[in-house]
Amino acid sequence: MTLATPTLSRPAALTDDRIGQAQSAFLLGVQQQADGDQRAAQMSFRRALVLQPDLAEAWSNLGLLLEDDGLMDEAAACYQKAVRCDATLYAAHLNLATLQAQRQQFDAAEASYRRAIALRPDDPAVWSNLGAMLTCMRREDDAQACLAQALRLDPGYDKARFNLGYLWMRQGRWAEGFLCNEGRDFPAVLQGKLGLTRWSGDSLAGRSLLIATDAAHGDLVHMVRYVPLLKAMGASRVAIWGHPALKTWLSTAEGLDRYIAFDEAFAPTQWDCWAPLMSLPFLCSSTVDAVPAGLPYLQADPQWAARRAAQGMARGADGALRVGLVWRGNPLHENDAQRSLPSLAALAPLWRVPGVRFFSLQSGAGSEAALHPPAGQPLEALAEPLGDFAQTAAVVANLDLLIGVDTSMVHVAGALGKPVWVLLSDYKTDWRWLNQRADSPWYPGVMRLFRQDAHGPQAGQWVPVIERVAQALGVLAGAEAPPAVQDASKVN
Repeated sequence: MTLATPTLSRPAALTDDRIGQAQSAFLLGVQQQADGDQRAAQMSFRRALVLQPDLAEAWSNLGLLLEDDGLMDEAAACYQKAVRCDATLYAAHLNLATLQAQRQQFDAAEASYRRAIALRPDDPAVWSNLGAMLTCMRREDDAQACLAQALRLDPGYDKARFNLGYLWMRQGRWAEGFLCNEGRDFPAVLQGKLGLTRWSGDSLAGRSLLIATDAAHGDLVHMVRYVPLLKAMGASRVAIWGHPALKTWLSTAEGLDRYIAFDEAFAPTQWDCWAPLMSLPFLCSSTVDAVPAGLPYLQADPQWAARRAAQGMARGADGALRVGLVWRGNPLHENDAQRSLPSLAALAPLWRVPGVRFFSLQSGAGSEAALHPPAGQPLEALAEPLGDFAQTAAVVANLDLLIGVDTSMVHVAGALGKPVWVLLSDYKTDWRWLNQRADSPWYPGVMRLFRQDAHGPQAGQWVPVIERVAQALGVLAGAEAPPAVQDASKVN
């Protein structure tokens, strides 16, 4: 979701000498802030407030700087001081509302947004921000009304169009949602770098196409499924320009002629046209009922998979299920605090399920917990690091099931056709998992979605989710049918 950049404020001309000094210090701070000198700007705003403690604009802009430093409580206090000093200061209400929304203080944020709207009802930014927050609250009718109002005020306001697209994509209205999603910013940056004609969905017959990755590792694993379809549409050659860690594995993808890592030099003029990775569902007219979903569409290297089996991942004589676990995502992800589990200990209910061997597939943040798990938590760390995604695929090939939060690992398992259970936060759930469904059209028959409750006393909590997973795992571990044919469509 995209929020508009909070507004910088300037005070009206003041006459008193002391107040005039305060204004000068404030305007200096505005310039320093614009120049990127955050520390100097803070000092100037603080100097202005010593001279004039009720200078609302200085309080509001100081709050912006403190927010940039991660001092959220202090920033909120500054915004609140600003609106107490001047209840008509639009920027302070908008800044406060945006911060409250980010902290999931939804009732307070909505009140602040409504006050901002009363002051400036013709600003599409505040309508868009309110619509984005209401989407997160799953008040979807209200959210759509706010986003529509933003676009009525400014039909070219792409932030509102992007937010509306997210809402529609999550609802399964992909035709409209994907069209709105084309207004995102990053493809324009890629266009400037590549200088090629951007493919608009017209005939590919005899043309070569470069797919430029405009998203994360998991997105690329997810979307590489479109390469054979592009070839079937007539493309003479298809290449991907993407993350280095995926080159070895995705170079084996069906129909892909070349994989170029971001750190490699290449001449874009070798291709006739290009397309952003995340535009492929739109350009190929995908709907919920029609996506390229033949599984598996990627394979693990059989020699590497055999090596992992020999290192202790082979099925034991007792027939215990081999279950991989991923409990944390990339800490730099905007929603990581919600989509990741608080710790390995949150998975404790799984340990009581008999007949299961657990393997840690956690890498990066949180991986150290697998080396020294809490007492009573049986977890096997891998003999060596996962390395790049080709090695990761070899590990997943030795599993009967992957259980993980919404990270690239669930796409790796799905692409290999492995059973995968995804633990989903209710807050800012990714659009591709749709609303309410417990299965996924992207990974039919192998993926099961376990969602946090959206309403009630357990809304947004992981404990009931993990309990449902433990119950399902107990059924699976005791079932006679192999994991791959378990029902993936049953609602949690």
